[in-house]
Amino acid sequence: MPHRSTPLSPQKGSKSLQEALLEATQLLEKAGVDSPRLDAEVLLSEVLSLPRHQLYARLNEPIDTASHRTFRRLVKKRAARVPLQYIIGHVEFMSMDFLTEEGVFIPRPETELVVEAVLQRAELTQSTIIMDIGAGSGNIAVSLAVNLPHAEVYASDTSKKALRLARFNAQRYLVEDKISFLKGPLYAAFQGLGLEGRVDFIASNPPYVPEGEWKGLQPEVRDHESPEALVAGKDGMDCYRDIIKGASLWLRPGGWLVLELGEGQAAPISGLILKEENLGGVEAIKDLQDIERVIVARRGGGIRLRRAER
Repeated sequence: MPHRSTPLSPQKGSKSLQEALLEATQLLEKAGVDSPRLDAEVLLSEVLSLPRHQLYARLNEPIDTASHRTFRRLVKKRAARVPLQYIIGHVEFMSMDFLTEEGVFIPRPETELVVEAVLQRAELTQSTIIMDIGAGSGNIAVSLAVNLPHAEVYASDTSKKALRLARFNAQRYLVEDKISFLKGPLYAAFQGLGLEGRVDFIASNPPYVPEGEWKGLQPEVRDHESPEALVAGKDGMDCYRDIIKGASLWLRPGGWLVLELGEGQAAPISGLILKEENLGGVEAIKDLQDIERVIVARRGGGIRLRRAER
């Protein structure tokens, strides 16, 4: 975690918080960072251990030399296009704070739609069995375990590093006893647990980037995040095919499949689902940018396609 201190007494030649922010914003803007001012504010808040909104009331105060040095070091990392979430070591998801680590997929706001879709369909007073395929930092599994008192969650990933971080995040929210973290690809991790035909929800944000698009991604993603967590074959749909094909074996009758999508994938993935004899009731959920971001289907549901907006 970054060094933390607070702006106290003025020092000769020291800059104000406003001047330090302006300098950092200009550097990040020159480096092509999408939100230079916001990122500069987040980094300064971390260094000073201040909520962002408190910075505005203290902009004319000086920043001490040690804090300014740390701040400039972190700004240079961000200018080198290291993801902000890796620099500060955490990210907000579902109004919770998840630790992040380079090499483990960073939770995105869009994935909250997956969690919300499960919460809207789950019975709060009944035992619920949930599979999270591709746990990453544990954001889906932990969020569901926290919000569903009677949930029994099984979360898989192929990365030991990701599973270690996910367990740590579960411990921070006191739900480690409700989640079984399992190593293995897709459904292989759940073999031998007796879950076949008993699962209420299969939730996943699987890799969905086509191989040919990897080199064109932003440097933050291409140079720092794991390709295994993002790339899935020539058309980006390899994982979807396997998850959809196996869903009926694991879901109980009436159980739900909830998948996050890449842009433009709703139609082909809906088609894959409707080819499965035991899956139907397909619903596409849009994000705030009007992109169909999540597909929900049900084992034994009627074959129809609905679209819902957030």
